[in-house]
Amino acid sequence: MTPSVTIRLSLAMCATLLLAACATQPVTPSAPWAQQAQTQAQAGHPAAAAAIYLRAAPSLPSPQREQIMLKAAALLLQAQQPEQARTVIEHINPQDLSSDDTGRRAGLAAQVALAEHQPAQALAALPTSTTGLSNPVAAELLELRAQAERLNDNPLGAVEARIARAPLLAETSALDANRKSLWELLSQASPQQTRQWLQQATTPPLKGWLALALIAKSTPPQPAALAAALANWQQQYNLPDATPIIEALKAQWQAMQVYPPRIAILLPLTGRFAPVSTAILDGLLTAYYRHPSQPDAQPITLRFYDTSAHPQNIPALYARAVRDGAQYVIGPLDRNAVTELAQSGAVSVPTLALNHAADGTQIPAKLYQFGLIPESEAAQAAERASLDGYSRAVALTPNSDWGKRVAAAFSNRFTQLGGQVLATGRYDPTASDFTPAIVNSLNIDYSDARRRAVAATIGQSVEFEARRRQDVDMIFIVGDPRQARLLIPQIRFHHGIGLPIYSISTAYSGTHDPRADHDLNGMIFDDAPLLLDAQGPAAAARDAMHTNFPDASRRYPRLIALGEDAFDVLPYLGRLASEDWARFPGLSGSLKMTPGNVLVRQLEWAQFDNGLPVPFGQVGTSNTVPTATPAQQNADTPP
Repeated sequence: MTPSVTIRLSLAMCATLLLAACATQPVTPSAPWAQQAQTQAQAGHPAAAAAIYLRAAPSLPSPQREQIMLKAAALLLQAQQPEQARTVIEHINPQDLSSDDTGRRAGLAAQVALAEHQPAQALAALPTSTTGLSNPVAAELLELRAQAERLNDNPLGAVEARIARAPLLAETSALDANRKSLWELLSQASPQQTRQWLQQATTPPLKGWLALALIAKSTPPQPAALAAALANWQQQYNLPDATPIIEALKAQWQAMQVYPPRIAILLPLTGRFAPVSTAILDGLLTAYYRHPSQPDAQPITLRFYDTSAHPQNIPALYARAVRDGAQYVIGPLDRNAVTELAQSGAVSVPTLALNHAADGTQIPAKLYQFGLIPESEAAQAAERASLDGYSRAVALTPNSDWGKRVAAAFSNRFTQLGGQVLATGRYDPTASDFTPAIVNSLNIDYSDARRRAVAATIGQSVEFEARRRQDVDMIFIVGDPRQARLLIPQIRFHHGIGLPIYSISTAYSGTHDPRADHDLNGMIFDDAPLLLDAQGPAAAARDAMHTNFPDASRRYPRLIALGEDAFDVLPYLGRLASEDWARFPGLSGSLKMTPGNVLVRQLEWAQFDNGLPVPFGQVGTSNTVPTATPAQQNADTPP
């Protein structure tokens, strides 16, 4: 379910609850018009019910008139008519309302703003305090505040609203839903962000939840380590509402120890993809040897199958691996091979493919899809830019099938969020001068053409300074490190100074090289925790990777992270598939399962400052990510 759909459903739920709250007020239910309105509402015609209430309202005394108008506004929101609801709300005199009805009016105004993608306006409409309100009304206002804060790129504000909401809820289902939303917010924050929030937190409940989230993000995957961390946490905090989360964490850590004894690995071990497979194997074997042996458990056996030797018969190779005793399969890697396997009907054991099948492919229940998918990164870039307040973009991408797919992913998500991609410039990926794509997408050539037209009309030369189009407020670029280092200075040369630039992980080599990356200053991009985390398991894994695989860690660091996560996540696939709030703290990203059994990597955000990546929002500080390796060209683009 997309965030926009989720928001619409949440708003409809809030409107229904506020409507129910309004129904508790005396509104002469025996009147014929009231009975007609209730009949229309029960029949699924909220707009018709609202119209009946609005016709009756002028003849009623206060406060019945205002209460009937509140019901009508809630019904109009149910009917997805926010403009009409706003008009009704604006005509309700707040001086004639009780405290609870004043709160309901504020909640309805906030819902109108959220329905129109205006979270800041929603926050302005909501009261800053819910003191004096009944628990149901206060709880719904805090629900709206949590939604608005999240959409306004203030997840900590959303967390605080959900913590304040919990004591007001009486029903177990409402408590469970609020806790689930709270933990999802906490799970999406990076370890650095969580640590920073914890340092700034002042209330015990907020400190407790943040400390628990940090345990989930930074504790090694051994039950003893988790038990020690939780014991220390419980000595400091008393949060009964966190008990289900604690039990889920214990189950997750325990599940991470239960591996099937026989695992088959299907990778192209020879041929042109062999270097990629070798890096993935480096990660797989790192995780394998890091995994502690369990008493009374069978040893884990890995068996490798070379898909390069059977490119036209992947299902037969898979069937052979299962006959050999495989209880889990990791692979294949090639997109066509994944598609062929998915369509074959041969998938009989849990299988983690390291790529995605072609669009439209029916995915078997036991086939999970995982990989370094740049389209997902581009969609997250669109979400980041939208949260940062930008709505009119220009995209610059390589003129290749890969570049077109990534550009389309950005454009589709940006459009869903209410933005518009004004132009897409496609550059020659082998070139060094990207001027044609830049000037075309920024309409600079159009400005020059206008000068020539004016000069021809008046018959004399015209003084002219080239200008770019003024309706764009951000640029999204796609490319490898070489291309990004060339693109950004050329964008600035062609009058793009001041425009924020967003990109994806392919633009960063993965190793520190301030001299080469100085031209990337200001660029905002998403990448794996392995490359951005300064502390915790990801930072320790990065140090170990540099030591154990000095060459591969320069060329394929993200593929090594993919290999480690592919092994580590195996016991947790079922839980990720069954619990939509569940997250796995991987090195390649925070992993969640989406429909189609797709493992999506929630990445972290950084911005270049003085040639170094800095956690997003901390430009100007010294919190850069340490690394011990020299720079080398990134080569993590998946096949």
